[in-house]
Amino acid sequence: MSPATLLICTRCRAPCDDPSAPRAGAALLAAARAEAADGPALRITGAACLSGCKRQCVAALMAPGKVTYLFGDLPANASGAADLLAMARSYSARADGYLRRQERPERLQAGILARLPPAAWIPDDSQSEILWPA
Repeated sequence: MSPATLLICTRCRAPCDDPSAPRAGAALLAAARAEAADGPALRITGAACLSGCKRQCVAALMAPGKVTYLFGDLPANASGAADLLAMARSYSARADGYLRRQERPERLQAGILARLPPAAWIPDDSQSEILWPA
């Protein structure tokens, strides 16, 4: 199974930030890479924009065949990075990547922007509904 990917928006910044200052999203990416140096297999990469501009900093956690998560309102520091990596560890341990709200770090319980089912869960019958695991 391929490792999970943590995508972090590198363009995120608050409207009040100095436009010439380093962007908060890039700082979160650097913190996540530093925090993960000795951690489990996880691809950590920057993305030029994840379109969550009003909820910066934004990150996504994804893997083939697993639920995809999009989070916002993340601090651009070691604490935000630690929460993302804790989530990634739990996510990687689950075959489908599905984590109930209470199974995620506290900050990632409230800051969720989207939870997308994997393509394999989409029913052939367009009248059916995708149900989350119990």
